[in-house]
Parts: sequence; structure tokens; C-alpha cells
Amino acid sequence: MGALTFELRNAPDQRLDLAPLTPTRLEGLKAKEIEALAIGTTRVNLTVGDAFTVKGKDAAELRFVGTDGRCDKIGAGLTEGAIVVEGDAGAYLGAGMKKGKIEVNGNAGVLAGASMAGGTIAISGNAGERAGGINVGETLGMKGGVLTIGGNAGSLLGERMRRGLVVVAGDAGDYAGGRMVAGTILFKRGVGPNAGYGLRRGSLIFVDEPKDLPPTFGDCGVLEFDYLRLLEHWLRANGKPINLGARARRLMGDMAVLGKGEMLILA
Repeated sequence: MGALTFELRNAPDQRLDLAPLTPTRLEGLKAKEIEALAIGTTRVNLTVGDAFTVKGKDAAELRFVGTDGRCDKIGAGLTEGAIVVEGDAGAYLGAGMKKGKIEVNGNAGVLAGASMAGGTIAISGNAGERAGGINVGETLGMKGGVLTIGGNAGSLLGERMRRGLVVVAGDAGDYAGGRMVAGTILFKRGVGPNAGYGLRRGSLIFVDEPKDLPPTFGDCGVLEFDYLRLLEHWLRANGKPINLGARARRLMGDMAVLGKGEMLILA
């Protein structure tokens, strides 16, 4: 029994709300019932059958084919199963998800993984602003799980992040880790200005030293961290190999707030 597949017929003339299309919500529904689900966001009614060709039957694994940046809320609130996106994803990808796995073979819009509490999201391309940030109606950003971005990330990555791991292979925008409460963000390349602004706790790990270091961080010198060895081992075991070593220059801050966070710049 093949994965339940949604192939976009044509570029939509309105944004699509695909939050109803998760394994939990689709389990036990017949094809006609799935095609009748409303996904429109304007006064013009639009159903799954109007926008997608539906194939397959296994609701535990969903595939979206040919999607673009107007396909919002893919995997939002996900609690089980797997979703593969062969195309781009719109806003709120995996927002509020608790378990499961999402893989995007393209780019994602704003608020990818916003306030997610568990599970994994892997985006092969770029992610928009506030990835791992604060979902609508929430007070905290990402609260658990793993978010990996193969390309660049927009500004305010991990805003008010509480727990979990974010890995960015490309460049990140302004205010990365802004107002972060806890958790870990690993930057393989550069970041924009004001990284770690308002950082209370948590770790920002940089392969390359940021060009703009905030003045409210205290330099603790170069130290050895077993934590970095463990993180490198875990990343390799999960198909994300990177050489971290164990030595890093540690900057404590943000001293303008609680000041128990840290920047680790690999040495």
C-alpha cells in the first residue's frame, strides 16, 4: 500500500491551509472524504480535490508533490507519522508539531517549526524568517525536537527558543537566537548582526566567528567541552556529519538580561 500522495494540479490562486492533512486526521477516511476537506483561505471555497490529485492509501506516510510557497501549514500540529514534501512549503511548516518527521526537498516559508515540541524537520533549501520561533498564540518558540536547514535561514531564527536543536548549513539572518531561553543552535556559516540579542540561557555554536559580536557578552577564553564531542557524535550518528572538535572560545551573556547563555566559537 503506497503512501498517501497529494500532487498539486496547478499553482493555486489563493493560499492553502493544509493543516487538516496529517496522518492522525486522515486515518480511516475514504478517498472521497479526503478530497472533500476544505483547504481554502478566501471566500472562494476550495477543497483538497480541487487543488490536488490524491493517490495511495497509507495515511501513516504522506507525500506532497509539486507544492509551492502558497502551501501553508504542512505538518502543523503533527503528532505521528512522516511527511515528505517534493517541492516548496509555505508558512508554518510543522508549527506546533509534537512527534513525527517532516522532510522538505525545497524551501520553506516563515515560521517553519514555530513552537514545535518534538519530532524532526529537515529542510534541504532555505527557510524564511522566524524558523524555530514563536507560533501564533504562543509565548515561547521551539520547545523540543530537531530542525535542520540545508540552506540559509531568515532573521530571528530560534526567537524565544526554549529547548531543542537547530542546525543551519547556510547563512542566518539578523537576531539569530534572539531572546532565546534555552536550547542549542549550530551555525555552520555566517550570521547577521545582533546574534544572541537578549540571550538568557542556551548555546549558540559557531564554526566561524561572527563578524558582529555583541558588547554585552563576556569573554571566558578558549576551553574544552565534552559537550561538543557528544554533539558531534550524535550528529554523525544521525547522518549530519560535521567536525566540531572539543575546543571553543566561550562568550557568556547576554549580560543585559539573565546572562547565563553562551556563544561557543570553535577554536
